[in-house]
Amino acid sequence: MHAVRAAIPQTSPLAKAEFATLRERLVKVAARVIEHIARIRVRLPTSCPEGALSGRVALGLSPSGP
Repeated sequence: MHAVRAAIPQTSPLAKAEFATLRERLVKVAARVIEHIARIRVRLPTSCPEGALSGRVALGLSPSGP
């Protein structure tokens, strides 16, 4: 959860949120996970209020490079 909070841009109101709030708003969202040979795709629902932020956090947590 420390890494998730660190990956949130400082301009977001969730940048200083408590872990319970982060869990409810970012982590505890119903999603469809599709596994391919070389990648994993996560499809968020269209009504996800923090969808754009969740995508930025996921990119911030993913390792760079091969």
